[in-house]
Amino acid sequence: MKKIHFLFMAALLVLACCQSDKKEHKPAPKPQEVKDTTIVAGVYHYQFDGFEMWTLQDIQRGMSMDLFPKADPAVVKKLVPTGEAESAINAFLVKRDDEYILFDAGLGLAQGGAMLDKLVMLDIKPEQIHTVMLTHFHGDHIGGMLTDGKPTFPNAEVYFSQEEENAWKRDGRVRDMLDAYKGHTHSFKAGTDVVEGVKAILAPGHTPGHTMYQLGNLLIIGDLIHAAALQIPHPEYCPTYDQEPKLAAQTRKEVYDYIQDHKLVVAGMHLPYSGVIEEFHAE
Repeated sequence: MKKIHFLFMAALLVLACCQSDKKEHKPAPKPQEVKDTTIVAGVYHYQFDGFEMWTLQDIQRGMSMDLFPKADPAVVKKLVPTGEAESAINAFLVKRDDEYILFDAGLGLAQGGAMLDKLVMLDIKPEQIHTVMLTHFHGDHIGGMLTDGKPTFPNAEVYFSQEEENAWKRDGRVRDMLDAYKGHTHSFKAGTDVVEGVKAILAPGHTPGHTMYQLGNLLIIGDLIHAAALQIPHPEYCPTYDQEPKLAAQTRKEVYDYIQDHKLVVAGMHLPYSGVIEEFHAE
């Protein structure tokens, strides 16, 4: 596989503390799928047919099993013996031609998020982001949309599901974000191409309008999975974050089938390490 080299070594040295202590991930090349991968200091680059994608790791953290109170303790002990599953908060940046599309915006600088630092590493300015696609309105996904009360991405068009907007219309933080981007927000009914080549797929349960996005053979799953070590083999286990657990569990099972039936590459906002699973296998 051809290695892609970042030219911003000074920034990498400054942010070296973000680097995973794991060895570089070198997946086998797959025709028509992921063709290239580079992992450097919390920025993970993938080359797909027709577009590039970067995982921008906002934060690397564990997911406590206390958040899964209805999970079988014996199963938890077997799969997550430390009591804390590897997890993260990720945003994803896609480049098609000369256009940048950002999927979710992380926590924001004020809450310790590093997503904007990762853009600096790539020499990409917030003003260059053309489109922002939001999976849902939880704080670790929209926190980075504002900086000091102003739009972080002043030239971006912002997309989200109509169901999600309806569910959060009385939330002050959400209203502040929508007001800041007034005239540049777009709510949609999931199930169609939101912009050319980006299909929105409703995946409710975590929140009422929780949305996934599909680009070719890539599926960005948002918060479908919080603790991969537990929830991939056991999609029935829900964290306390899922607003409607029964619906969330059913959605997870259906999406797992969809991923495997279509042999999709998966990118998740709480998947650990690179945030991407190239070969998804649920037990």
